Amino acid sequence: MIPRRSPLRPLPEAAISVKLSPHLSPLTTSLRVRSFERTSPAPAPAKSPETPAAGPSAYHRDTFERAAATRRELPALSVPPARLANSPSSQPVDEAAEAQAKQQWRGDDSAVAQTTETDCGEASLTQLNKAKGAGPASVDQKRDEVRATAASAQRAVQDRFDVNLADGARPEEMGAMLGSMGVAVTKGLTNYDPNAISDALKAGQFGMAMVDSTTLANSALPPEQRKQETGALHWVTIDGYNHGELSHDPMDDKFRVKDPVNGTYWVGAKDLLKAMDVARIQHHNNGGMLLLQNRPDVTTDAQREALSRSNAEQTQSLGKGSGIGSKRLSSSESS
Repeated sequence: MIPRRSPLRPLPEAAISVKLSPHLSPLTTSLRVRSFERTSPAPAPAKSPETPAAGPSAYHRDTFERAAATRRELPALSVPPARLANSPSSQPVDEAAEAQAKQQWRGDDSAVAQTTETDCGEASLTQLNKAKGAGPASVDQKRDEVRATAASAQRAVQDRFDVNLADGARPEEMGAMLGSMGVAVTKGLTNYDPNAISDALKAGQFGMAMVDSTTLANSALPPEQRKQETGALHWVTIDGYNHGELSHDPMDDKFRVKDPVNGTYWVGAKDLLKAMDVARIQHHNNGGMLLLQNRPDVTTDAQREALSRSNAEQTQSLGKGSGIGSKRLSSSESS
């Protein structure tokens, strides 16, 4: 008599979960469910049981694209663009790609995921470091490179403030870290300036925005899935530009967002404006946008430290004056 084989049991839920801010978790769940309903494949024919391959949980991978592909039962983590058809061919074209290449940025569609409920700042810096890379490297390597620059950033501003991304990231800390990575903050904006933002993105610059997380992600969801409560202060990267249908009106422009919680999606200028405004109103006058230029000519420690100090000055209006920044209170006030 041939002994019966026991079927494989699915991994326990705890093995694939990460802890997120209470404000981010409900929204993320909604986004994942919708994407899962759209992308789940038809059931495959039964196969003989096999031993599961050892490796990290899908949720501890660093791009949403790879995480979704690791196990079919996990939902894809990209926010579907509500104002656009689901077909990839209907996505806006990044009209700034050529200008970005001239600034030695390398863009792609994957978003670097945050690994804790408070490290969206570090994830966004890793996103930029990946875009600056001269060759292929894992996201873990790029994250380690960002962490290695913290000592340089701290030296540059040690007489002004501490740089510590472990429990969130204030705008001044982000400025100092960007300088240590060879990225210049060309302008810090607390109010949405459509011409300045569109002109910078068209010229090949990137953006980094501190926004209300729920407000920004709601712009990519259908009305029945949008959340009404205020989200958390949240760092995202902006690395794509499209002029929209009304080329003469910058408020009709579209921007590609790399969100450490919700993945890659496009938003309109009015949506970005609203997310910045809600951040300022609901989060103690914190929030805004940094316009960023790649500076491959900044190579020495002295040059990077000088850039860190200059960047810190450009970030003052985004929250330093309140003494709270984007963290230090609770998970509801920071990511």
